[in-house]
Amino acid sequence: MREIEYKGTKSVEYSKFLYFLPFLLALPLSWVPIDNLLWYRLALYGYGLSSILYLLNLFLRSKALGRWATLSLYLSLLLNLIAMGRRTYQTYQMGAFHPPWSNLFEALTFWAFMVGVLYLILELKYHVRLLGALVVPVSFLLSLFADVYAVKEITPLIPALRSYWLYFHVVTAFLGYAGFTVAFGGALLYLVKEKFPNLSFLPSKDLLEEISYKAVVLVFPVWTLSIILGSLWAYEAWGGYWSWDPKEVWSLIVWLFFGAYLHARQMLGWKGKRTSWMLVFGYITVLICFFAINLFFPGLHSYAKD
Repeated sequence: MREIEYKGTKSVEYSKFLYFLPFLLALPLSWVPIDNLLWYRLALYGYGLSSILYLLNLFLRSKALGRWATLSLYLSLLLNLIAMGRRTYQTYQMGAFHPPWSNLFEALTFWAFMVGVLYLILELKYHVRLLGALVVPVSFLLSLFADVYAVKEITPLIPALRSYWLYFHVVTAFLGYAGFTVAFGGALLYLVKEKFPNLSFLPSKDLLEEISYKAVVLVFPVWTLSIILGSLWAYEAWGGYWSWDPKEVWSLIVWLFFGAYLHARQMLGWKGKRTSWMLVFGYITVLICFFAINLFFPGLHSYAKD
């Protein structure tokens, strides 16, 4: 299958990824005696501002506005990272040490962070900011939902979660969530472009489809790994790899859906509108997997008590 090439995007300008080096500042700033919730709130405001700027840039197509949108997202991610570092340090001070993705509030803000980072990497690679008008607001909405709905207090982990598997299994799972979110954004813009081809301010359909495809190709193996790691964790903790827990079942459904997408695209030659709709419906399974299952069904993945 012929690979699509785009002017200015054939090779990554790796020097641009030096922009992520200031993220190392999050470590010393995490020790500043400011409560983690203030950092999280600042990140929320930053995501809101970034969303507005990206949406304005979608219609105005201003280079200066686009740069401000990227800068505001970058600073929001830095604030989110500082918040997570500070929260981790505060759990250590309280004698309840755990990584910052263990309850509903932490999971949502971690998801927001991962979406923003993955989108920013793709923006640097493809030089397309317009996708941010759909993807960055997801980070804002996730953070807003965490701020309004979730319980923010730091609590000790239950014994079953006090495991090194928590680091590997959860990180890979949220990388998958982030990648599927970016793919959904690209697919949705593709369908808008398909419906309204005269919208010249949108990127080309080929580019949108390629970004969505690359996002799935990147994170599908990671999602697979998260399921495997979860099974190994379950075996170590309870003596069985699979128990048909609602979360396990829906994680498998997500895997099957996006696996079918890759099969349809690579083996059957499906492209365009059909595969874009597959990504949209696939993202619905992702939302069910996280929100419906974690909030309304009992189990180790349940946040209902939060």
